[in-house]
Amino acid sequence: MVSKKTISLSVIVALSASALAACSGSGTSGTANQGKEASNGNGEAKALPKIYIYQNTGALNQKPEGSVPEKLEEMKKMYVDKLGIEPIAIVPPKGSEGEKLNLLLGSKDEIDTFQGNWDEYASKGAIIPLNDLLDKYGQDIKKAWPQEAWEYMKDKDGKIWGIPRGVPSVHYPTWVRSDWVKKLNLKTPQTIDELEAVLKAFKEQDPDGNGKADTIPMMTDLNGIKNALMGGFVEHGNSNWVDPADKKLKPVELAPGFKDFVAKMADWYQKGYIYKEAFAKFDPLELLKTNRVGTSTMWYSRITLLFPQIKPSLPPEANYEIVRDIQGPKGKLITATAANTSSMVITKKAKHPDAVMKFINYQYQDMPTNTLNAAFGTNWKYTGNNKFDIELLNKDLSYAGEYMVSLGIATENKYGFNDPVKKMHADYLNKEALNVSVAKMPVDATIMYDKKMLQEKIPTLGDLDRLRSEELVKFVTGARPLSDFDKYIDQLYKAGLDKWIEEYTRQYNEKKK
Repeated sequence: MVSKKTISLSVIVALSASALAACSGSGTSGTANQGKEASNGNGEAKALPKIYIYQNTGALNQKPEGSVPEKLEEMKKMYVDKLGIEPIAIVPPKGSEGEKLNLLLGSKDEIDTFQGNWDEYASKGAIIPLNDLLDKYGQDIKKAWPQEAWEYMKDKDGKIWGIPRGVPSVHYPTWVRSDWVKKLNLKTPQTIDELEAVLKAFKEQDPDGNGKADTIPMMTDLNGIKNALMGGFVEHGNSNWVDPADKKLKPVELAPGFKDFVAKMADWYQKGYIYKEAFAKFDPLELLKTNRVGTSTMWYSRITLLFPQIKPSLPPEANYEIVRDIQGPKGKLITATAANTSSMVITKKAKHPDAVMKFINYQYQDMPTNTLNAAFGTNWKYTGNNKFDIELLNKDLSYAGEYMVSLGIATENKYGFNDPVKKMHADYLNKEALNVSVAKMPVDATIMYDKKMLQEKIPTLGDLDRLRSEELVKFVTGARPLSDFDKYIDQLYKAGLDKWIEEYTRQYNEKKK
């Protein structure tokens, strides 16, 4: 349950329907009253342990400028009173989150916990294993996540390096304007050919009724076409695969059906079914506002978060619905997103790692109450008799979520917003995201590759990754003719694909269970 990143629900992903996809702002928050003290029981003053939270979880997306200072102080006091721990939030500068994080890790400045891919930081000696801390202070965290999530947090020796954010999930469904399907007397597509017929009708029949042939049949991007559509042409979808001829793990570009997939996408692009700026930077919200988008195969939240915001400005019947179970020549279109190493980690610099774990664990207690407090402060309430339906009390948030450290599907699916703008997103997380039966699972979904070793053994790994993305875009957009496909494969081999196959196969065979 993790921008165009696979993560699982990662990538996830988002805590609420309007937020929690990225963070921004600058400076350090919560530094007031850092000298708070408590009694040690003998009437003597005892300094509280301070924990420094680098807030790059995405919790501040809803209010990137951060909290009203007095509200942040109220939240800090709550944690001081309840836990005897003083949290201090570090708000990273927008657009430079990674650079700021690396500066903090390499300096004498305090930083105790942040979100990152644990394998990247463990290999650098920047973080600590969490097994003992979880056993002593993280029992609620351990209960909240299934065993499969913890498998992605372990190295080959069984050391746990992070607190999960997600599990294998479905992030790239196909959404369709159901009102347009009805208006044009179309059938809900169940095959790739029927989907193409819908796209053709959207392109030619002016479903938005503005008298212009300007409809955008499909809003998508590179990850969108790969994860939402490739499965209909390739046996294992957007996945590495084991070639039965030599038992070696190979990239999807060498899989039977991949060229057919590329040909279909190029045909759709040439016919104007795929948005012409799909592979450049564009703003999905602004595109949706034009009332011209017929389908979307982008990351799910491009619809669940954005469409409800602009729906009031569209015709009242406007609606996007998921089209499930579309089949192609090779079966299901969607490829599930495997879980990954994205997690909350504790730094080697942390002076009070026990306090950090206690603080995080508290947000997993009495779920979802403590999680929601961390995200929204006192600006929410339950709306029913159960502890599930909630609503925000004030849209102008005074507390932004600087202390939120429990993001992930384990907390996200414990509540739903009783709010039309947020309901669509909550419904997706609770009803759709974990339904991996509608998708193909990557062959090596459970394999945690040693990224450092991959870079050592495949010196041209970056060049190969770049070629795989750039040349696919060229083929789809027509910048490179499909007749060049065999030359493209040769190009990959010249760039070191043999070494790629050798090392990925070695690690796959070593790590598969």
